[in-house]
Amino acid sequence: MATEAMAPQAGLRQVRACVIGPDIMHRESLLAMFASLSIEATSTDDSHTFLSRAGGDGRGRLARAMDIAWGTRDPSWMRHVLDAIDASRADVLVFHWGTLPLSDIVAIRRARPALRTMLMLLCFPLALSPAGIKRQHLVLRRCLPSIDALICPTPEMADYLRRRVLGRHRTRIGVVAPCWPDAVRPTRRAAGERTRPNLVYVGRTDLSGKTVHGADDIRVLMRSLLDAGIELHHARSPETEDGHPNRVHFRPLTNLQLMQGMAAFDASLIAYNLDACSRTDRFDLTVPDRLISSVLGGTPVALPRDGYAASKTYLRDHGAMLTFASAHDLYRQLSDRGRMAELKEVAWDARNRFVAERQAGALAGLLGEVLDEAPQRVRTAVAWSGGRG
Repeated sequence: MATEAMAPQAGLRQVRACVIGPDIMHRESLLAMFASLSIEATSTDDSHTFLSRAGGDGRGRLARAMDIAWGTRDPSWMRHVLDAIDASRADVLVFHWGTLPLSDIVAIRRARPALRTMLMLLCFPLALSPAGIKRQHLVLRRCLPSIDALICPTPEMADYLRRRVLGRHRTRIGVVAPCWPDAVRPTRRAAGERTRPNLVYVGRTDLSGKTVHGADDIRVLMRSLLDAGIELHHARSPETEDGHPNRVHFRPLTNLQLMQGMAAFDASLIAYNLDACSRTDRFDLTVPDRLISSVLGGTPVALPRDGYAASKTYLRDHGAMLTFASAHDLYRQLSDRGRMAELKEVAWDARNRFVAERQAGALAGLLGEVLDEAPQRVRTAVAWSGGRG
Protein backbone atom coordinates (compact mmCIF):
# COMPACT_ATOMS: atom_id res chain seq x y z
CA MET A 1 0.00 0.00 0.00
CA ALA A 2 1.39 3.39 -0.94
CA THR A 3 2.37 5.55 2.00
CA GLU A 4 0.54 8.76 2.74
CA ALA A 5 2.23 12.14 2.50
CA MET A 6 2.98 13.93 5.75
CA ALA A 7 2.41 17.67 5.97
CA PRO A 8 5.50 19.72 6.94
CA GLN A 9 5.48 20.77 10.57
CA ALA A 10 5.10 24.45 11.33
CA GLY A 11 8.33 26.29 12.07
CA LEU A 12 10.62 23.62 10.59
CA ARG A 13 12.69 24.28 7.52
CA GLN A 14 11.69 22.11 4.59
CA VAL A 15 14.44 19.77 3.39
CA ARG A 16 14.92 20.00 -0.36
CA ALA A 17 16.47 17.59 -2.84
CA CYS A 18 17.52 17.89 -6.46
CA VAL A 19 17.47 14.71 -8.56
CA ILE A 20 19.95 14.73 -11.45
CA GLY A 21 19.87 12.16 -14.24
CA PRO A 22 18.19 11.20 -17.51
CA ASP A 23 14.43 11.30 -17.96
CA ILE A 24 13.72 7.66 -17.17
CA MET A 25 11.41 5.80 -14.80
CA HIS A 26 14.04 5.63 -12.07
CA ARG A 27 13.93 9.42 -11.81
CA GLU A 28 10.16 9.29 -11.40
CA SER A 29 10.60 6.69 -8.67
CA LEU A 30 13.00 8.93 -6.74
CA LEU A 31 10.60 11.85 -7.02
CA ALA A 32 7.72 9.64 -5.84
CA MET A 33 9.73 8.52 -2.81
CA PHE A 34 10.56 12.10 -1.86
CA ALA A 35 6.95 13.15 -2.37
CA SER A 36 5.71 10.40 -0.04
CA LEU A 37 8.02 11.84 2.63
CA SER A 38 6.81 15.40 1.96
CA ILE A 39 10.36 16.31 1.00
CA GLU A 40 10.40 18.87 -1.79
CA ALA A 41 12.34 17.56 -4.78
CA THR A 42 13.02 18.94 -8.23
CA SER A 43 14.89 17.37 -11.13
CA THR A 44 17.24 18.39 -13.88
CA ASP A 45 18.18 16.37 -16.94
CA ASP A 46 21.69 15.00 -17.45
CA SER A 47 21.09 13.62 -20.93
CA HIS A 48 23.51 16.01 -22.67
CA THR A 49 26.61 14.77 -20.94
CA PHE A 50 25.40 11.17 -20.91
CA LEU A 51 25.23 11.23 -24.69
CA SER A 52 28.65 12.85 -25.05
CA ARG A 53 30.25 10.33 -22.74
CA ALA A 54 28.77 7.53 -24.81
CA GLY A 55 31.11 8.68 -27.59
CA GLY A 56 28.65 10.64 -29.70
CA ASP A 57 30.97 13.62 -29.99
CA GLY A 58 34.15 11.62 -30.60
CA ARG A 59 35.93 12.71 -27.43
CA GLY A 60 37.08 9.18 -26.70
CA ARG A 61 38.20 7.41 -23.58
CA LEU A 62 41.09 9.75 -22.80
CA ALA A 63 38.85 12.81 -22.58
CA ARG A 64 36.34 10.94 -20.44
CA ALA A 65 39.14 9.79 -18.13
CA MET A 66 40.28 13.39 -17.76
CA ASP A 67 36.74 14.38 -16.84
CA ILE A 68 36.71 11.72 -14.13
CA ALA A 69 40.00 13.04 -12.74
CA TRP A 70 39.15 16.75 -12.80
CA GLY A 71 35.39 16.88 -13.23
CA THR A 72 33.20 17.76 -16.19
CA ARG A 73 34.78 20.59 -18.17
CA ASP A 74 31.80 21.61 -20.29
CA PRO A 75 31.17 25.20 -19.13
CA SER A 76 27.75 25.56 -20.77
CA TRP A 77 26.44 22.39 -19.14
CA MET A 78 27.95 23.33 -15.79
CA ARG A 79 26.19 26.68 -15.93
CA HIS A 80 22.94 24.95 -16.81
CA VAL A 81 23.08 22.41 -13.99
CA LEU A 82 24.37 24.84 -11.35
CA ASP A 83 21.57 27.27 -12.18
CA ALA A 84 19.06 24.43 -11.75
CA ILE A 85 20.62 23.36 -8.45
CA ASP A 86 20.69 26.90 -7.09
CA ALA A 87 17.07 27.48 -8.12
CA SER A 88 16.05 24.29 -6.28
CA ARG A 89 17.68 25.51 -3.03
CA ALA A 90 18.60 21.86 -2.50
CA ASP A 91 20.23 20.47 0.63
CA VAL A 92 21.12 17.21 -1.09
CA LEU A 93 21.77 16.13 -4.67
CA VAL A 94 20.77 12.65 -5.81
CA PHE A 95 22.38 11.43 -9.04
CA HIS A 96 21.17 8.30 -10.78
CA TRP A 97 22.03 5.90 -13.56
CA GLY A 98 25.15 4.07 -12.40
CA THR A 99 28.65 5.51 -12.68
CA LEU A 100 27.99 7.72 -15.71
CA PRO A 101 27.46 10.90 -13.61
CA LEU A 102 30.79 10.55 -11.78
CA SER A 103 32.62 13.31 -13.62
CA ASP A 104 29.63 15.62 -13.09
CA ILE A 105 29.62 14.83 -9.38
CA VAL A 106 33.30 15.73 -9.05
CA ALA A 107 32.78 19.08 -10.81
CA ILE A 108 29.55 20.00 -9.02
CA ARG A 109 30.93 19.07 -5.60
CA ARG A 110 33.89 21.34 -6.24
CA ALA A 111 31.56 24.18 -7.24
CA ARG A 112 29.06 23.61 -4.39
CA PRO A 113 31.04 21.90 -1.59
CA ALA A 114 28.36 22.45 1.08
CA LEU A 115 25.80 20.29 -0.70
CA ARG A 116 25.44 16.65 0.29
CA THR A 117 25.71 14.23 -2.63
CA MET A 118 24.19 10.79 -3.12
CA LEU A 119 24.66 8.44 -6.08
CA MET A 120 22.15 5.73 -6.97
CA LEU A 121 24.10 2.80 -8.45
CA LEU A 122 21.41 0.94 -10.35
CA CYS A 123 23.90 -1.32 -12.11
CA PHE A 124 27.46 -1.97 -10.96
CA PRO A 125 29.79 -3.13 -12.28
CA LEU A 126 28.53 -2.72 -15.81
CA ALA A 127 31.58 -4.40 -17.36
CA LEU A 128 31.59 -8.12 -18.10
CA SER A 129 35.36 -8.69 -18.27
CA PRO A 130 38.03 -8.70 -15.52
CA ALA A 131 39.87 -5.69 -16.97
CA GLY A 132 36.66 -3.68 -17.37
CA ILE A 133 35.51 -4.46 -13.83
CA LYS A 134 38.90 -3.48 -12.38
CA ARG A 135 38.77 -0.19 -14.28
CA GLN A 136 35.28 0.59 -13.00
CA HIS A 137 36.36 -0.18 -9.43
CA LEU A 138 39.23 2.30 -9.76
CA VAL A 139 37.03 4.99 -11.29
CA LEU A 140 34.38 4.74 -8.57
CA ARG A 141 37.02 4.67 -5.82
CA ARG A 142 38.63 7.79 -7.31
CA CYS A 143 35.35 9.70 -7.02
CA LEU A 144 34.27 8.53 -3.55
CA PRO A 145 35.62 11.66 -1.76
CA SER A 146 32.93 13.64 -3.61
CA ILE A 147 30.10 11.27 -2.63
CA ASP A 148 28.43 11.19 0.79
CA ALA A 149 26.35 8.08 0.17
CA LEU A 150 25.82 5.31 -2.36
CA ILE A 151 22.30 3.98 -2.89
CA CYS A 152 22.41 0.31 -3.87
CA PRO A 153 19.51 -1.74 -5.23
CA THR A 154 20.43 -4.92 -3.37
CA PRO A 155 22.25 -6.11 -0.23
CA GLU A 156 24.54 -8.11 -2.52
CA MET A 157 25.79 -4.95 -4.23
CA ALA A 158 26.23 -3.12 -0.91
CA ASP A 159 28.35 -5.97 0.45
CA TYR A 160 30.36 -6.17 -2.78
CA LEU A 161 31.16 -2.45 -2.64
CA ARG A 162 32.26 -2.63 0.98
CA ARG A 163 34.58 -5.56 0.25
CA ARG A 164 35.88 -4.64 -3.19
CA VAL A 165 35.70 -0.87 -3.66
CA LEU A 166 35.41 1.29 -0.54
CA GLY A 167 38.74 0.47 1.10
CA ARG A 168 39.58 3.29 3.53
CA HIS A 169 36.73 5.49 2.33
CA ARG A 170 33.89 6.04 4.80
CA THR A 171 31.19 6.65 2.21
CA ARG A 172 27.81 5.55 3.55
CA ILE A 173 25.95 2.79 1.74
CA GLY A 174 22.20 2.22 1.86
CA VAL A 175 19.93 -0.30 0.15
CA VAL A 176 16.77 0.97 -1.54
CA ALA A 177 14.96 -1.69 -3.55
CA PRO A 178 14.50 -0.62 -7.20
CA CYS A 179 10.93 0.21 -8.02
CA TRP A 180 8.47 2.14 -10.17
CA PRO A 181 5.96 4.73 -8.88
CA ASP A 182 2.57 3.51 -7.75
CA ALA A 183 1.00 5.69 -10.43
CA VAL A 184 2.14 3.26 -13.17
CA ARG A 185 1.01 0.07 -11.40
CA PRO A 186 -1.65 -1.68 -13.53
CA THR A 187 -5.05 -1.57 -11.87
CA ARG A 188 -6.86 -3.84 -14.33
CA ARG A 189 -5.75 -7.40 -14.81
CA ALA A 190 -5.05 -8.42 -18.39
CA ALA A 191 -7.17 -11.35 -19.49
CA GLY A 192 -5.38 -14.57 -20.38
CA GLU A 193 -7.15 -17.78 -21.39
CA ARG A 194 -4.08 -19.73 -22.50
CA THR A 195 -4.21 -23.39 -21.52
CA ARG A 196 -0.69 -24.27 -22.74
CA PRO A 197 2.48 -23.49 -20.72
CA ASN A 198 3.64 -20.04 -21.77
CA LEU A 199 6.16 -17.31 -20.99
CA VAL A 200 6.62 -13.67 -21.87
CA TYR A 201 10.13 -12.30 -22.43
CA VAL A 202 10.54 -8.53 -22.33
CA GLY A 203 14.32 -8.39 -22.80
CA ARG A 204 16.13 -7.28 -25.91
CA THR A 205 15.71 -9.24 -29.11
CA ASP A 206 17.13 -6.60 -31.53
CA LEU A 207 20.54 -8.21 -31.41
CA SER A 208 22.13 -6.05 -34.12
CA GLY A 209 21.90 -2.87 -32.00
CA LYS A 210 25.12 -1.02 -31.13
CA THR A 211 24.57 -1.38 -27.37
CA VAL A 212 23.81 -5.11 -27.45
CA HIS A 213 26.22 -7.43 -25.63
CA GLY A 214 26.51 -11.18 -26.08
CA ALA A 215 24.72 -11.54 -22.74
CA ASP A 216 21.55 -10.23 -24.44
CA ASP A 217 21.54 -13.07 -26.95
CA ILE A 218 19.48 -15.88 -25.38
CA ARG A 219 18.47 -17.54 -28.64
CA VAL A 220 19.89 -20.90 -27.53
CA LEU A 221 17.80 -20.81 -24.34
CA MET A 222 14.78 -19.62 -26.32
CA ARG A 223 15.13 -22.55 -28.71
CA SER A 224 15.33 -25.07 -25.88
CA LEU A 225 12.19 -23.62 -24.28
CA LEU A 226 10.32 -23.65 -27.58
CA ASP A 227 11.37 -27.23 -28.34
CA ALA A 228 10.25 -28.27 -24.85
CA GLY A 229 6.72 -27.16 -25.75
CA ILE A 230 6.58 -23.74 -24.06
CA GLU A 231 4.78 -20.97 -25.92
CA LEU A 232 7.20 -18.02 -25.84
CA HIS A 233 5.98 -14.45 -26.44
CA HIS A 234 8.45 -11.63 -27.14
CA ALA A 235 9.05 -8.56 -29.30
CA ARG A 236 9.51 -9.18 -33.01
CA SER A 237 13.02 -8.87 -34.47
CA PRO A 238 14.77 -10.15 -37.60
CA GLU A 239 17.07 -12.29 -35.43
CA THR A 240 14.18 -14.32 -34.03
CA GLU A 241 12.19 -14.90 -37.23
CA ASP A 242 12.62 -18.66 -37.44
CA GLY A 243 9.01 -19.78 -37.89
CA HIS A 244 8.97 -21.97 -34.79
CA PRO A 245 5.32 -22.89 -34.08
CA ASN A 246 5.65 -22.09 -30.35
CA ARG A 247 7.15 -18.65 -30.91
CA VAL A 248 4.66 -15.75 -30.74
CA HIS A 249 5.86 -12.28 -31.70
CA PHE A 250 4.33 -8.98 -30.67
CA ARG A 251 5.20 -5.53 -31.89
CA PRO A 252 7.74 -3.62 -29.76
CA LEU A 253 5.95 -1.96 -26.85
CA THR A 254 6.84 0.67 -24.28
CA ASN A 255 7.60 -0.38 -20.74
CA LEU A 256 4.21 0.87 -19.55
CA GLN A 257 2.39 -1.00 -22.33
CA LEU A 258 4.22 -4.20 -21.43
CA MET A 259 3.26 -3.91 -17.77
CA GLN A 260 -0.40 -3.53 -18.62
CA GLY A 261 -0.47 -6.93 -20.33
CA MET A 262 2.01 -9.04 -18.37
CA ALA A 263 -0.51 -10.61 -15.99
CA ALA A 264 -2.01 -12.50 -18.94
CA PHE A 265 1.01 -14.85 -19.06
CA ASP A 266 2.09 -17.73 -16.85
CA ALA A 267 5.42 -16.10 -16.04
CA SER A 268 7.97 -13.53 -17.14
CA LEU A 269 11.32 -15.02 -18.21
CA ILE A 270 14.35 -13.25 -16.70
CA ALA A 271 17.57 -14.62 -18.19
CA TYR A 272 20.81 -13.63 -19.88
CA ASN A 273 23.45 -15.54 -21.82
CA LEU A 274 26.01 -15.83 -19.04
CA ASP A 275 28.20 -18.09 -21.19
CA ALA A 276 29.03 -15.03 -23.28
CA CYS A 277 30.55 -13.24 -20.24
CA SER A 278 33.98 -13.79 -18.76
CA ARG A 279 32.70 -12.23 -15.51
CA THR A 280 29.10 -12.25 -14.28
CA ASP A 281 29.33 -9.99 -11.20
CA ARG A 282 26.75 -7.66 -12.70
CA PHE A 283 24.04 -10.33 -12.85
CA ASP A 284 24.57 -11.40 -9.25
CA LEU A 285 24.42 -7.83 -7.90
CA THR A 286 21.83 -6.01 -9.99
CA VAL A 287 18.07 -6.15 -10.43
CA PRO A 288 17.23 -5.63 -14.13
CA ASP A 289 14.49 -3.18 -15.06
CA ARG A 290 12.54 -5.98 -16.72
CA LEU A 291 12.22 -7.68 -13.33
CA ILE A 292 10.81 -4.51 -11.74
CA SER A 293 8.25 -4.31 -14.53
CA SER A 294 7.40 -8.00 -14.12
CA VAL A 295 6.54 -7.78 -10.43
CA LEU A 296 4.64 -4.53 -10.86
CA GLY A 297 2.82 -6.07 -13.80
CA GLY A 298 1.55 -8.82 -11.53
CA THR A 299 3.11 -11.88 -13.15
CA PRO A 300 5.15 -14.77 -11.70
CA VAL A 301 8.86 -14.76 -12.55
CA ALA A 302 10.93 -17.59 -14.06
CA LEU A 303 14.69 -17.54 -13.41
CA PRO A 304 17.48 -20.06 -14.08
CA ARG A 305 18.27 -22.04 -10.93
CA ASP A 306 21.95 -21.04 -10.96
CA GLY A 307 23.08 -17.42 -10.56
CA TYR A 308 21.08 -14.18 -10.36
CA ALA A 309 21.52 -13.88 -6.59
CA ALA A 310 20.31 -10.28 -6.31
CA SER A 311 17.18 -10.93 -8.36
CA LYS A 312 16.29 -13.88 -6.15
CA THR A 313 16.79 -11.80 -3.00
CA TYR A 314 14.58 -9.10 -4.51
CA LEU A 315 11.87 -11.71 -5.08
CA ARG A 316 12.11 -13.22 -1.62
CA ASP A 317 8.84 -11.64 -0.52
CA HIS A 318 7.17 -11.91 -3.92
CA GLY A 319 5.91 -15.44 -3.45
CA ALA A 320 5.63 -16.33 -7.15
CA MET A 321 9.13 -17.24 -8.33
CA LEU A 322 9.93 -20.28 -10.47
CA THR A 323 13.53 -21.48 -10.74
CA PHE A 324 14.43 -24.05 -13.36
CA ALA A 325 17.39 -26.29 -14.12
CA SER A 326 16.40 -26.97 -17.74
CA ALA A 327 13.76 -26.17 -20.31
CA HIS A 328 11.99 -29.46 -19.59
CA ASP A 329 12.05 -28.69 -15.87
CA LEU A 330 10.36 -25.36 -16.51
CA TYR A 331 7.83 -26.98 -18.88
CA ARG A 332 6.92 -29.45 -16.13
CA GLN A 333 6.34 -26.63 -13.62
CA LEU A 334 4.30 -24.53 -16.05
CA SER A 335 2.21 -27.60 -16.95
CA ASP A 336 0.84 -27.78 -13.40
CA ARG A 337 -2.06 -25.49 -14.29
CA GLY A 338 -3.57 -25.54 -10.79
CA ARG A 339 -0.31 -24.38 -9.19
CA MET A 340 0.25 -21.77 -11.89
CA ALA A 341 -3.24 -20.34 -11.28
CA GLU A 342 -2.37 -20.00 -7.59
CA LEU A 343 0.99 -18.35 -8.35
CA LYS A 344 -0.67 -15.88 -10.70
CA GLU A 345 -3.03 -14.84 -7.91
CA VAL A 346 -0.09 -14.43 -5.53
CA ALA A 347 1.82 -12.34 -8.07
CA TRP A 348 -1.13 -10.06 -8.74
CA ASP A 349 -1.66 -9.48 -5.03
CA ALA A 350 2.07 -8.75 -4.50
CA ARG A 351 2.25 -5.79 -6.90
CA ASN A 352 1.90 -3.06 -4.30
CA ARG A 353 4.91 -4.32 -2.31
CA PHE A 354 7.24 -3.06 -5.01
CA VAL A 355 6.03 0.50 -5.61
CA ALA A 356 8.35 3.45 -4.93
CA GLU A 357 6.23 4.79 -2.11
CA ARG A 358 6.83 1.58 -0.13
CA GLN A 359 10.61 2.05 -0.40
CA ALA A 360 10.62 5.64 0.88
CA GLY A 361 11.52 4.65 4.43
CA ALA A 362 14.88 3.20 3.36
CA LEU A 363 15.69 6.36 1.38
CA ALA A 364 14.66 8.58 4.30
CA GLY A 365 16.87 6.62 6.68
CA LEU A 366 19.93 7.07 4.49
CA LEU A 367 19.10 10.73 3.90
CA GLY A 368 18.94 11.29 7.65
CA GLU A 369 22.46 9.86 7.97
CA VAL A 370 23.80 11.95 5.11
CA LEU A 371 22.44 15.16 6.60
CA ASP A 372 24.34 14.41 9.80
CA GLU A 373 23.21 17.73 11.23
CA ALA A 374 19.77 16.66 10.10
CA PRO A 375 16.92 19.09 10.63
CA GLN A 376 14.09 17.70 12.74
CA ARG A 377 12.08 17.57 9.52
CA VAL A 378 14.23 14.70 8.22
CA ARG A 379 14.39 12.92 11.57
CA THR A 380 10.61 13.01 11.72
CA ALA A 381 10.33 11.67 8.16
CA VAL A 382 12.70 8.82 8.97
CA ALA A 383 10.79 7.81 12.09
CA TRP A 384 7.41 8.15 10.40
CA SER A 385 8.22 6.22 7.25
CA GLY A 386 10.04 3.52 9.17
CA GLY A 387 6.85 2.74 11.01
CA ARG A 388 4.78 2.19 7.88
CA GLY A 389 6.07 -1.32 7.22
